[in-house]
Amino acid sequence: MKQGIFTLKEVQDKGGGIWRLRLAGDTSAITAPGQFVNIQLPGKFLRRPISVSDWWEEDMSLLVKEAGEGTRELVHLPIGTELDVLTGL
Repeated sequence: MKQGIFTLKEVQDKGGGIWRLRLAGDTSAITAPGQFVNIQLPGKFLRRPISVSDWWEEDMSLLVKEAGEGTRELVHLPIGTELDVLTGL
């Protein structure tokens, strides 16, 4: 497990409450799609577990279903938001 700061670079509405997020940061602890990352949202105590759909050397792609308050806040964060993320789970 590795803790790091990731920057929200892109948010795409895929329809049906599904969103694609691209986060930039150190992805060295990610070894396979489907691994989870835990994202701490600003002002929230509990982290949100999200599955990695794809990753590259310095960024990753997440598919997020807007299912509750936390995921709704996550997909509506402004581009450039820095997030505390645990990777390699």
